[in-house]
Amino acid sequence: MAVVEFQLSRKMIDWIASVGGFTTSSLAEQLMPKKQEQFLNGSVNKSTAEKLAKIGQIPFGYLFLEHPPEIKKPSVPDLRQTVNAVELSKDFFDTFNDVKYKIDWYKDHLREFGISYHLDFVGKFSLKHTPAEVAKHISETIKLKIPEVIKSVTKESYFGVLCKLIEDAGILVFKNGVVKNNTKRKLDTDEFRGFCIIDKQTPAVFVNGSDAFSAQVFTLFHEIAHLWIGKEGVSNWSFESKIEAFCNKVAAEVIMPTELFQKKWDEELALGMEFSFVIAHVANYFKVSNYAAAIKAKNLNLINEFEFLAIRENSLKSKKPATSGGNPYASFPYKNSPKLTDAVLSSAVTQRTPLREAGNLLNIQASTVIELYKKRNLK
Repeated sequence: MAVVEFQLSRKMIDWIASVGGFTTSSLAEQLMPKKQEQFLNGSVNKSTAEKLAKIGQIPFGYLFLEHPPEIKKPSVPDLRQTVNAVELSKDFFDTFNDVKYKIDWYKDHLREFGISYHLDFVGKFSLKHTPAEVAKHISETIKLKIPEVIKSVTKESYFGVLCKLIEDAGILVFKNGVVKNNTKRKLDTDEFRGFCIIDKQTPAVFVNGSDAFSAQVFTLFHEIAHLWIGKEGVSNWSFESKIEAFCNKVAAEVIMPTELFQKKWDEELALGMEFSFVIAHVANYFKVSNYAAAIKAKNLNLINEFEFLAIRENSLKSKKPATSGGNPYASFPYKNSPKLTDAVLSSAVTQRTPLREAGNLLNIQASTVIELYKKRNLK
């Protein structure tokens, strides 16, 4: 039986390769290793065409366009107000859409069980309040006691502990360093560190997992602060716009309470160390980055503008992204919100949601869904 061949434009193939994080030649080698020249000329069989549609994340019919489609970007406020801001990429929009898709499913899931509620802390405050007032309310709402927590965690385990407290309060927390589960599409922290989605029932925050562990915690509460003041959007706390600066102060106060920070600062300063060493020691104590500690110190006038900029510059040059190795079954829930992950898994094993759909929601193979359920319930 003859193999059905399709003729695609080279522009479409180049675009799909770019979307998938490939060069066109490497994509040809992967999909049609024995017929690479044929592939590069746009002649592919049905199986390869289906794979291309999946890689390009487009309907099958779009493959036959002469030029790549203009994908409509979702409307999301860009809070990175600076002339140096990197233009939001397809990686960001695909990530944003993926989170929205999950949230919509979760809302339908709650509705199916007749669950309806409103979280009064979403948009409860404004920029007219002080960062300290907002930070105090956040800590009380999620039942966070920083002096106790920082003594019982490592920088690596800190995020998970905080995530549990935040999700228990009704906020979905997502953390991922790549687009969905595609390791070839790494998210760029220079583009964005996080974003939040305002919803009275299912508010959500996303943290760029490509960042260092110590920076992720600051981003987490920066995004939480956005929820409390009702300002949705994509952020990068390196950019000091009015809203971003306010959320930085809130985040700093939550994870580095002023009284405790001042006490630790004075103890380190009494040892006669230079400010850079003081910053490093204080940052290590609070399990945050030097840059985050410098933001707090500057807000308290403990360092001057020159010293702050020096630390900021050094941090941006030397930032080391968190590694993505380890047990994938441990990372899947954080990529998809632990609470939402458990809801999807529960729905799948009770056959309310087909395994294929559950796999699509969690960006994993359908065959992995049951295995993940077993591991989550044997913890």
